[in-house]
Amino acid sequence: MADMQELEVEELEVDEDFSCEVGDSDEEATAVESEVDMCGMCDAIIEGQYLTALDNKFHPDCFCCVNCKQKIAPGQDFFERNDKPLCVDCHYLLYGYKCKVCDQFIKGQRLCWGDDAFHFQCVKCTSCEKTLCETDDLKVVNKKDFIHVACC
Repeated sequence: MADMQELEVEELEVDEDFSCEVGDSDEEATAVESEVDMCGMCDAIIEGQYLTALDNKFHPDCFCCVNCKQKIAPGQDFFERNDKPLCVDCHYLLYGYKCKVCDQFIKGQRLCWGDDAFHFQCVKCTSCEKTLCETDDLKVVNKKDFIHVACC
C-alpha cells in the first residue's frame, strides 16, 4: 500500500528580474538565466508561496488529487501513487480493501483469507465468540471459520 505523506508550506523569495548580468571589463555583459522553480502540476513558474511534496514544488492551488481534482491542503493526509497525489478517499476507493462483513473500507490492519479481507473487530472466534485482534494466533477451519489457536 502507498505511504501517507504530509505537505509543507514554504515561502519562496523571488526577485522581479529572473536574470542577472555577468560581465567582465573586457567583454560585453551577458544575461544568465537564474534557476527558477516550476510547479510540478502546471509547469508554470512559482512566485510566492508553494507546497513541497513528492520531491517537487507546487502552487498551493495546483496540488490536488489526480483522480477527483480536490485540492489537497497543507497538513492534509494524502497517498502517493505513481508519483502523483491521491486524496485519502480516492485511494481507498481505487485501491482499498472492503471488509467482507461490514462492507466498509479497511484502514489500518486487515485480516485476509483467500480473496476476502476483514476488519479484525468484525470477525469473532467461532468457538469462544470473542472478537479477534491483530496479535491473536488463529486457525481457519472449514475454509471459513476463524478460531483462536487456544480454543482448538
